Amino acid sequence: MHAAERFPRPAARDAVLAGLLAVAVVGGTVLAAGAQPADDRFEVVVAAAVVAAAAWSWRQVAPIASMVVVAATVSGYVALGAPYGPIQLIVALSCFELARRCRAAVATSWCVLAAVALSAALATRLGGTHVVATVAVLLAWPAVFVVIPALVGALVRTRARAVARQRAELLARGADEERLRVAREVHDIAGHGFAVVAMQAGVALTVFDEQPEQARRCLQAIRDSGEAALRDLHATLGALRTDPPGAGDIDVLVERVRAAGLPVVLRITGAPDDLDETTSAVVHRVVQEALTNVLRHAGHTTATVEITYGAERAEIAVRDHGAGNRTRGDDPGDGSPTVQGGGLGLTGLQARIEDIGGTLATGNRAEGGFEVVARLPRGGNP
Repeated sequence: MHAAERFPRPAARDAVLAGLLAVAVVGGTVLAAGAQPADDRFEVVVAAAVVAAAAWSWRQVAPIASMVVVAATVSGYVALGAPYGPIQLIVALSCFELARRCRAAVATSWCVLAAVALSAALATRLGGTHVVATVAVLLAWPAVFVVIPALVGALVRTRARAVARQRAELLARGADEERLRVAREVHDIAGHGFAVVAMQAGVALTVFDEQPEQARRCLQAIRDSGEAALRDLHATLGALRTDPPGAGDIDVLVERVRAAGLPVVLRITGAPDDLDETTSAVVHRVVQEALTNVLRHAGHTTATVEITYGAERAEIAVRDHGAGNRTRGDDPGDGSPTVQGGGLGLTGLQARIEDIGGTLATGNRAEGGFEVVARLPRGGNP
């Protein structure tokens, strides 16, 4: 283990800030010394300012040691009768950092010791003539420079931990929702495929002896259904990859669907170059889900994918000429697509699109077939 690992050093930025703090303390003390009867020994002021500021620069790597050295230095400075000045602010900054970075019990213990030390040092310079005033000053001084900064630091620490917990809960909730979404889609795909396989297998067993040709056709249907289910599962699980496919991978997706036996016409206007990663992934997801539905439901047909990248939005339209009525809803009668109920895949897709401020419309076409139309704002902003 290297020495730097055993004894971490403050960052260069903290060292620079400590130097500026020392200069400010020395300058402020010199200005304040003219109005005080105390001995204004310049060497004491400079030495105490440099030591306290240097100790403060360690507040991130060693907050307890930093605060202890600062409190001891300032207490000694006061006990020596040096002029009052802004050096007490270094104690406040150290107590704030200690309470912000350490547990409440630890911070409280060390802050109490610092308050006692400062009060004891100040008591050596106060006369006992006015007892009430003396007690008030001895209580107010550590309260201002120790207690209040420590309370603020503890509040900041509590707030930061609450925000971190809230963020973790949101991430966990998002992960749960994503797992639920994937589970629903897998269930939808596998359930459909296995239902077809089970039905065809039952028919094949029934007619195996009397109608072997019919049994052969059932086995072929089982094979085709199994291959289609595997393709759909592969497409769905692909969304879980660390580097999800985007708009630039549409041509690869379409080629894969064509290889599966579905003729697809692809038309792209514009370029997706400046799309953010989230919007690009949603573009790919729209085409993937729409073509998957065509494979699953439309029968023998063709499909058309039209993507237009405009200045303000991207529009994706996937249309086929196959069996319609895959979703049921009230047709507005004007030929416009309507958002209708459907499989869990389209439901999850609509939620994904709405998250980035887009819209999704699905519906049966007047001339036959089905269409999916998504409109996404460029950059993922409404």
